[in-house]
Amino acid sequence: MEASETITAMDLYGKPIKVGTTVRYITTRTLGKVIDLRKEEDRTFAQIDSSKLYYDTHYLTVTDERGAAEEDEDSVKIDLAEVERKIKDMEEALKIKDVYTDNSCEGGG
Repeated sequence: MEASETITAMDLYGKPIKVGTTVRYITTRTLGKVIDLRKEEDRTFAQIDSSKLYYDTHYLTVTDERGAAEEDEDSVKIDLAEVERKIKDMEEALKIKDVYTDNSCEGGG
């Protein structure tokens, strides 16, 4: 692997990634700052401080910390509202409405 000083890397959208850039891994939404860049064969990997793992830069997106925190907060709010709506729908579905009770007894035959 090459040292990070000479490596130029691009994210999923072609934005440059260098040591210190805040990125998000698109699969797990892991957020962190790049602390190292490595090149192996024709692929470039960035190590992220929050997980200490290396990620293929083609699966990273450059983001700013403030925007990323707001994005996470908004998605949590949306997810919570969605969960509450689904719970309410399930509760409604479980309620028995207009139950028809037939009091007649009928023999088989």
